[in-house]
Amino acid sequence: MKKVFSFLVLITIFFLSTNHSISKSPAALELAIIINKDNPIEKLSITEVRLYWMKRGTQKSWPGLKTTVLPVDRKGNIAEKSLFYKLVVKLSEAEVDSYFAAKQYQNSESPPVKLNSDKEVIQYVADNKGAIGFVKTASLTDELRSQVKLVVSISE
Repeated sequence: MKKVFSFLVLITIFFLSTNHSISKSPAALELAIIINKDNPIEKLSITEVRLYWMKRGTQKSWPGLKTTVLPVDRKGNIAEKSLFYKLVVKLSEAEVDSYFAAKQYQNSESPPVKLNSDKEVIQYVADNKGAIGFVKTASLTDELRSQVKLVVSISE
């Protein structure tokens, strides 16, 4: 009986003295698709985002703005980019690179500018009326949100 009691006391002390919380899965990544705040567009569907970002069909310029669409991409292998390519573009990075290389060769169209951080993407979109980009929703602080327009949110 003493051994059982001692064992229970030791187990209780062990669990109380260390952090044995059940690990939660990381929060789902949420992306914000942003455009310049002067763009008259208020909302876009995922399909419309794909068409504008890929500059497909008639979505090569913004209606009412008469400005060429300037897609913004991210450098490197990051979660935001992978999620955007998977859920919006529905192509691999190699396929996107090939697509824009062909557009550049055929029509002298520039490929998306590739930036290092959400902050750089937000600043680029704020500075360029035709820009469309993606950032983590958490990166859009109230101050930064006032510089751009959120047209749709996407999560895993």
